[in-house]
Amino acid sequence: MSPPSSDLLRQVRQRPGMYVGDTGGYGLHRLPLLLLEAGALAASEGRGDEVSLHLGAGDSCSFFFNGPLWPSRLVPEPPGDSLARLFTLADADLHAPRPDGAPETFLLVSPYEDLAVVNALASELEVSFGAGRRIWRQAFRCGEPAGPVHEVPVKEDGPPSARGTRIRFVPDPSIFERPRLSFLGLLLRMEELAALHERVSFRLRDDVRQVETHHRFERGLVDYSARLSAPAFPLHAPWGFEGRHGSSRVRLSLQWCGAPGIRVVSWVNQLRVSGGTHLKGLVQGLHGALYHYAETVGRTQEIPAYIPSVLTEGLTVLLDVMVARPVWLGPVKGELANEECEFAVASLVETWLGKRFQEEPVVAEQVLEHVIGRYIARG
Repeated sequence: MSPPSSDLLRQVRQRPGMYVGDTGGYGLHRLPLLLLEAGALAASEGRGDEVSLHLGAGDSCSFFFNGPLWPSRLVPEPPGDSLARLFTLADADLHAPRPDGAPETFLLVSPYEDLAVVNALASELEVSFGAGRRIWRQAFRCGEPAGPVHEVPVKEDGPPSARGTRIRFVPDPSIFERPRLSFLGLLLRMEELAALHERVSFRLRDDVRQVETHHRFERGLVDYSARLSAPAFPLHAPWGFEGRHGSSRVRLSLQWCGAPGIRVVSWVNQLRVSGGTHLKGLVQGLHGALYHYAETVGRTQEIPAYIPSVLTEGLTVLLDVMVARPVWLGPVKGELANEECEFAVASLVETWLGKRFQEEPVVAEQVLEHVIGRYIARG
């Protein structure tokens, strides 16, 4: 017998804005985005390498991951009532601490609890998973199990897409004002996730609009920065770097371009943010590396003062930072406040970029001329 929905699950349905933000477009799109984040995490843990979303008729959305979306300790095979318990928050411990460095894009403690939020806010949801010759399936209605889990026969010569994890849901029209999902609203995040998770495929298809996209970056951020810089007359191929300082991990791709404009995108624990100590550290590292290179060629007197807009003008930067325990300024997670992250990013960037300048003096000279030229143009 399937377990009854938890009190928390009923709270999600009664007060959805507390969990997904609102009942408009923002909250609606959190549902497929939560599934994408769970797929990205499963891929990073080596359980698969393909994530897809399919926007179908009747406001339906289908998610697919070509492997087990969750660890086997949560849902074994055969699953018994474990699948229903997972999707109804029956065993959730929301007071448990988040793991260090966990993605900030999760709503609850982990993406597995977030699956239950999607279920709670769907008028109907069906999940199937398995491998080899055994596929298990269970249906839910308004968060409640619509019946027990059952096994689905699988043909030996069936398509590979029949295996893995598939979740089909319909946003509840009694909760959301406009339950139609936007293709463009999901496209950017899928592209970002593909950049953050190299060699993982992200596909998006919309049957109503008859469009489909596929994103996969062999070199992750480096390939993504090359795409962003392509129309801006790059001065050199993008440079990529990954390093650790204390409990912080920093991944970076940068490329100076001849066209004006600042193209700086940053993420903290996979959440896109517009400001914070990590970006201050980036500018410090850029300035330090340029100054030390100018010292080697006797041009320190031409280096501009510490002006962030001059250092980043014409630059494409993708900066991904993992912080064990992020601290935010204000109630909205828009600006990182961890002081140790500023020092970590500055130290790593200055050391790495200084070595790249030594290894590629022709590019270093171009960059120096570019920065000095931008400074002079300011008047």
